Amino acid sequence: MTDPALDFICNALSESSGQRLLVADEHLDSSLLLSLKTLPDLSLLTNRYDVYRSAQDNNIPCIFNDMDISACNTRFDVIAYRVSKEKAVVHHIINQAPASLNAKGSLLLCGFKNEGIKTYISKVEQYLGCKALVSKGERQLKLAQFRVTELREPLDDREYRQLTCIGEQRNLALFSKPGQYGWNKIDKGSELLVNAFADHVNIAGAPATLLDLGCGYGYLSVMAWALGAGQIMATDNNAAAIASCRHNFEIHGIQGELSADDCACDLHHQYDVVLCNPPFHKGFDTEPGLTEKFLRSARHHLKNNGVAFVVVNQFIPVEAIAPSYFKSVETVYRDKSFKVFKLSS
Repeated sequence: MTDPALDFICNALSESSGQRLLVADEHLDSSLLLSLKTLPDLSLLTNRYDVYRSAQDNNIPCIFNDMDISACNTRFDVIAYRVSKEKAVVHHIINQAPASLNAKGSLLLCGFKNEGIKTYISKVEQYLGCKALVSKGERQLKLAQFRVTELREPLDDREYRQLTCIGEQRNLALFSKPGQYGWNKIDKGSELLVNAFADHVNIAGAPATLLDLGCGYGYLSVMAWALGAGQIMATDNNAAAIASCRHNFEIHGIQGELSADDCACDLHHQYDVVLCNPPFHKGFDTEPGLTEKFLRSARHHLKNNGVAFVVVNQFIPVEAIAPSYFKSVETVYRDKSFKVFKLSS
């Protein structure tokens, strides 16, 4: 699905000149990348590994990190950003922009009314001491251009700059940060998945090798380690997730491996067990194909006679999709909100 806000800001980028930076998250799709590759002096900064790989494939200069603009080591004439879901992420990008802009450079900010763009415009005007030049698009879409006049108090991005303890289980503290799915809580569905995995361990023993597919801040990996799992590989598409998971591994002395990857597409090993709480959102929208993408990857990375434990919301039709990839599809838990499956290869 094409994102109108991203189309709007990319059109503005194409009409600008000089060194340009597009700060991109999961809103950026491959079709839009094809149009961007024709723009000279354009660079990308992204916290999504799939965007990074696509940019590389299209010969567009791109840096993959946890939204650190300074890593570009460039002063830009234009920095463009389509606002993200998390307020702390948006504040973090805005706060960094002035230090990476040329003296007469401009910041472009785009989003819809229901995403808070009106509030963000007001905050940036106050921070940069300037009046925004605002263009309007479809469905209450706004694009604002700012030029720094006088830097004032930056926006509050403390939640993004530091990891926060969001709870503990099995006497193990868990740290996280904004910019990733369910960053500020222990997800109920993931708890149910761990319970099913614990039952499996009681019967079959702890697995020698385990893949946490779409690890987020590492909850499933940490719990699997506490239940005796041997070699753990955790992978995620999101730089904030990788940073959070690495911290949780380090503080608990977990000798697991971490890989920034798009649904484990670059991993070539197979595992005894795969744990997965697959996403079904992309940006502000749902993405039906994500569930099948993760199920396909889970099967690909399972050893013969391996098992995958997958938890989804009730409306996700795993029962219809999984038989194409797995020999056995067993519902081990169901309530009004979630379903947990044991999938055997």
